[in-house]
Amino acid sequence: MTTIDAADGHQLDAYEVHPDGARASVVMVQEIFGVNPHIRSVVDRYAGFGYRTIAPALFDRIERNVELDYDEPGKQRGIEIAMQIAFAPAMLDVGAAVAHVAATGPVAVVGYCFGGSLAWLSAAELPIAAAVGYYGGQVHGMIDRVPAAPTMLHFGEL
Repeated sequence: MTTIDAADGHQLDAYEVHPDGARASVVMVQEIFGVNPHIRSVVDRYAGFGYRTIAPALFDRIERNVELDYDEPGKQRGIEIAMQIAFAPAMLDVGAAVAHVAATGPVAVVGYCFGGSLAWLSAAELPIAAAVGYYGGQVHGMIDRVPAAPTMLHFGEL
């Protein structure tokens, strides 16, 4: 794990893979299940394509080392933690991850669920090259934001 510093002084962990020769980076923003084995495997997959990839542990603001299962208790605990984190502090953490990898080259933000909403905010608020959000359930409440980077959002019909 890597430790990064947010602008407000908060220190958080992040899972990072920096392959040799990487010339661009991806900030992978977690679901409500934390930086768990699945998110780490997604980081590993992107790094396998040659991207420096980092997943900041956004739940560190409430509880460290959160790795929840994809079951009902995990879902409920993840919602409980996520509800305690406002978007502004979470964006400080995403911004810290962007700053941490920026020297490598262009940075994209990819997020899932909770992270999908943060990917949308990242496109409007952070100096990134692109953003991709998957099923960001809070995007509808922030639809007035104007992305400054190319942005793609995915939502399932069902």
